[in-house]
Amino acid sequence: MRTQSTMMDTVKSSYLALILSILGVFAVVSAVLIAWPALSYLGAKLFN
Repeated sequence: MRTQSTMMDTVKSSYLALILSILGVFAVVSAVLIAWPALSYLGAKLFN
């Protein structure tokens, strides 16, 4: 019983880490896409 409980905790932790990782990647991609016009404007000003 103890081994099964430990395995379930491991699976739940892994699942939570996976979900948080996916949401983190989504948040980073969304932030870059939303900020892209400002980033390209600043880049144009900086390098031209």
